[in-house]
Amino acid sequence: GMHFDFEKARVVGPKACVVAVCGTILPLVSGALLTMAYGYPFLPDAVAVGTALAPTSVGIALRLLGEVGVLQYDFGQAIITAAFVDDILSLVLFNILFSLSGDFDAMNTVVKPIIGVVFMGVAMVMAVKFWPLAINRYILPRLPKTSDDAKVSREDEGLFLIMMSLLIAYGTITHFLGTHLWGCFIAGMSFACLDAPGRKGHTHHVWVRQTKRMTSWMIRIFFACTVAFSIPVQELLSFEAFWKGSIMGIIPCIATKVFCAPFMGSARWVIGWAMVGRAEFAYLIAQMAVAANMIDALTFSITIWALLYATVFAPFVFRTVLKRYIEREGIETTPDPNFAKSEEDEEDESDQLALV
Repeated sequence: GMHFDFEKARVVGPKACVVAVCGTILPLVSGALLTMAYGYPFLPDAVAVGTALAPTSVGIALRLLGEVGVLQYDFGQAIITAAFVDDILSLVLFNILFSLSGDFDAMNTVVKPIIGVVFMGVAMVMAVKFWPLAINRYILPRLPKTSDDAKVSREDEGLFLIMMSLLIAYGTITHFLGTHLWGCFIAGMSFACLDAPGRKGHTHHVWVRQTKRMTSWMIRIFFACTVAFSIPVQELLSFEAFWKGSIMGIIPCIATKVFCAPFMGSARWVIGWAMVGRAEFAYLIAQMAVAANMIDALTFSITIWALLYATVFAPFVFRTVLKRYIEREGIETTPDPNFAKSEEDEEDESDQLALV
């Protein structure tokens, strides 16, 4: 959420939103239909699988676009905006999906998601109009001055405290609306407009500096102790799960994303492949669905195979397609320094390797 650029969203917003809607609905519908063709009911099995296939991993596209230095171009802006809108739509689907477990409840299925959307709209307005003014003009300037030998300034300490407080507050609010993940995303968006001129990326740097080691290890533990522990190995390695997962991976998981931007001109394949990437959120939906008995072990294995296809192939194909597009269009590239590794990052990675 912290990477969301409201200025870029204004430039490419309409078309990017259409790409996001297509990139969310097509995997949802095709994944649900294929699941039904495999002999499973529409609710909850087919909807759960379709929802797990819908999210796009913005981190993969963001990293590659930043490393190459094409984020400032329209197609780069369209990719990032579409991926973020896709994430928002996927969060709404996630919220609705798990409100469907059990008997139909209008409050959980209809009212709470609507309240969540309204809350997100209000939070987005505050992210642009309120938080930059309140934090930069009134809160941080009133903090005590930092001593000369301090490694972290009082302003950065105060900013991090505000970020953690808002994260907990928004996460708690949306927890009662369906899922805390929604609030985490909105909390990140609240700091997207905070950076002063000439200090672009500073807010994100403050957050990463304090949380990157914990995040790195928590992601490893997440995959090892939730997704990996819940995978039924016998079903996953069965031929049935493999061939069904392969079809699910090639068509609903990959092809629907690749063809979600036919109206974007010569950049349509770059944008399409950028939307293919999947990360932890998609696996989380699948894992929570099987934990809630919304899908069985074989369906979960089929979904894991499908997501693996996108996770493995998307970065390599996107990098190749992006390189060819840049060469064909004669685009000048300027690598973004915010994506370059600092000496501190390299030192931290060395420490982590030493721990391993």
